[in-house]
Amino acid sequence: MVISFAAVALLAATANMIARESVHIIRTVTHTPKPQTVSPPNPISSRAKIETKPSLLLDAIRRFDEAVRRRVDGNDAANSSDYTEAGRALQLATERRADAAQRTAAYLENAKAFIRLADERRRARSGYGSHMQSAADRIGQSLDGAWTLFGRVIARKSLLQLRDELDAIRANSQTLIAGETLDRQESALLTATEAAFAESLHNYEASLRKSEGDAWFEALAADLAALGKSREFLQGSNTRFAQARREFQELGSALDSAALSHGEAAKPPPAAAALPAASGSEDVVVETLQRDDPGAARIMAIVTALVMLVIVAISVFTVRSIVVPVRRLVQAARQLADGRSNVRVGRGGIKELDLVAQAFDEMSGQLETVRGDFRKQQESLEHQVVERTYRLQRLAYQDPLTSLPNRRHLFSLLSAALSRAHASSRQVGVFFLDIDNFKNINDSLGHVFGDRVLMSVANRLEEAADGIGFVARWGGDEFTLVYESAQSAHELHDFGHSLTAAFDKLVSVDDRELSISVSVGVSLFPEHEIEPEALLRAADSALFRAKELGRNQLAVFTPELIASAETRFTIEQGLRLALKREELELAYQPEIHLASGEVGSVEALLRWRQPDGRLARPGEFLAIAEQSGLMPEINAWVLETAFRDASSWHHGGWADTRVAINISARQLVDRLFVESILRLLNKWRLPARCIELELTESVLQTGPGTIAALRALRSHGFGIALDDFGTGYSSLTSLEQLPLSRVKLDAKLVAGIGSSPRATAIARAIIDLCAGLGLDVTAEGIERTEQFAWFTHSSSVSLQGFLFSEALEFSRVLPFKASLGDKLNDLHLSLPLPVRPASSRSEAASVSRTSAHGNR
Repeated sequence: MVISFAAVALLAATANMIARESVHIIRTVTHTPKPQTVSPPNPISSRAKIETKPSLLLDAIRRFDEAVRRRVDGNDAANSSDYTEAGRALQLATERRADAAQRTAAYLENAKAFIRLADERRRARSGYGSHMQSAADRIGQSLDGAWTLFGRVIARKSLLQLRDELDAIRANSQTLIAGETLDRQESALLTATEAAFAESLHNYEASLRKSEGDAWFEALAADLAALGKSREFLQGSNTRFAQARREFQELGSALDSAALSHGEAAKPPPAAAALPAASGSEDVVVETLQRDDPGAARIMAIVTALVMLVIVAISVFTVRSIVVPVRRLVQAARQLADGRSNVRVGRGGIKELDLVAQAFDEMSGQLETVRGDFRKQQESLEHQVVERTYRLQRLAYQDPLTSLPNRRHLFSLLSAALSRAHASSRQVGVFFLDIDNFKNINDSLGHVFGDRVLMSVANRLEEAADGIGFVARWGGDEFTLVYESAQSAHELHDFGHSLTAAFDKLVSVDDRELSISVSVGVSLFPEHEIEPEALLRAADSALFRAKELGRNQLAVFTPELIASAETRFTIEQGLRLALKREELELAYQPEIHLASGEVGSVEALLRWRQPDGRLARPGEFLAIAEQSGLMPEINAWVLETAFRDASSWHHGGWADTRVAINISARQLVDRLFVESILRLLNKWRLPARCIELELTESVLQTGPGTIAALRALRSHGFGIALDDFGTGYSSLTSLEQLPLSRVKLDAKLVAGIGSSPRATAIARAIIDLCAGLGLDVTAEGIERTEQFAWFTHSSSVSLQGFLFSEALEFSRVLPFKASLGDKLNDLHLSLPLPVRPASSRSEAASVSRTSAHGNR
């Protein structure tokens, strides 16, 4: 405000001074005679300024000159049209001037040459620029892939040097690109920069060809060569264009001079006689000064003083109406920042600041409301934090489902119990429990019902442990019960048996009575181990042993169980590595068709080649693979390998090959199994008849979905064989329900033929039954000539066993097939009665499921 007032005061004082010292300027204009001067016409300047009225020819020359210059500057439709029209107009004007016809014709011809050289120069400039831009783009694209660090490009030295030298060429060629002719020094400098670029390109040729490629280097070299040629052509074009421009100007000036001189001599401008004053006189300006009246200056001073007083008054009022409300606002804002509530600002001042004060009061009230809400939310949040902290503490030490101590809390409780037992020379029993077949409960009744079963089991375990120890949930369906302060190991054994017997009573869950059993493993302190972790590991090993004994059993830890667990772990880890190292192999055992005397099919059997070269049979590792979850991966590998080998035989001359693959019930439960089999069939280009799938009667326990999957496979042409028929719980129902094409007599039943009348009768009955049902029959386990002799009376049966061949490697199958005739002849000759050997041969193959026939 002070600065504004001072500026106004200075302005007023200056105005008052000017008013006192001001003068009037009186301008008088008079006319005085001007002497006549005659000078010869300037042909060059006359094209820019003609004092007389131009003639028709002169006007046509001017128009044509401008049209030519525009056409030289740009080759567009408008300029070309103007140039053509101007030329016609000049020719028409020349027809009336026979004395200028020759000069005009030369002028027109020179204009054509001038325009042609202008277009040539334009094309040369464009070509030179395009070649330079092509080289720059090529180098720039290579540099675009370089790293940028702190604004600097990290790239190869060769590319950076080429870019810098190309920039030097561009800088030194600006005069040439602008259309001017280079002097000797400029031309030498441009040539030197091009030579430097060429030298660098030559020096870095090897590295550039390796990093950027031969095509890139050849293209850049071509751009450099084209750039040099374009420069020479452009330099020549610029020189020719400059010469043509000078000639055009000279011819135009000469034509102008001729037209102008002819016009003045023949017919002077008629306006010259009509305007004598304009040509014979000139204006003269005379200025005089006159000062103002002194009284007016005094009045001006008084008025200025009054204005300044008014300004001062307005300024004081304005300052007061602004400063006071602003101070109140600042004070209120400080109080609000200090945490005071319900702060109010006094009203007053200019309208805008009064509105600000009103808005401030409203904001203060809203802040007070928000602070109240914030305090309530903070109190609620603190309450929630306390509650959730308590819950987290419970979750850290308590199982959320059963409210039992969790695994973490178990270690602290067990450590305390062991310390007390050590001090009192007592024993502690650690019982590891697992609910038998709990997965079936989850799968059949749902996980929600399974959770309620776990809660009921936890309650029963707490009842059993009441007064003697505590129970904890280890995880899943596994629980841990710690028996504290036992007098002897016998007491702990008795309690373990009572623990399994406690579940003989049905468990009630949601008004449903369930029969539940548990397997229990126990380790003793200090007899077995003294550390909590070691006791729990020992109890877990005993639990695994209890499951192997048939479930609902109690097993006490022995050191051998740790060794067994280590063996299982070693086998599991070895299997995982075997899949990666391709140590698994498939061996094929032929099935001999008696009627044809040929290999009717082959059954693939899984083998694991050990580091020492020994082939491990499936019985040594498949159970562990099942427990560790490796079976899906192993099954997928077996299917892929078996299909690949079958395809090799089928497309390699054994067109009727049939390979059998043993599949498990778990594979059939997978809804994508049929799709995966069909995908393999298409991948290896096999007909479905080349594949036979073997399964056991356990598939009937998996539900109607698996039966539907088998029917779908059978409808596509796959063979379906029922394995291990004739022993165990073999049911004739399976022959009716399953979409079978073959039945395989179990080796145990075949072993009794010739020595057991019952086994012989059962085998005969099954063969006759299958013949009536239209099913093929294969007898497994043929190892004696007596068995072979008995089956020769059933020529439709296929035989499989060590009497013919063990499981063979892939490469030995076809040689065995070729020598089978001699093998059968020898067997027939060894029989008590001669049997005519079969002569015809048919070819087939089959592949095995890895999880069955583990000891073959």
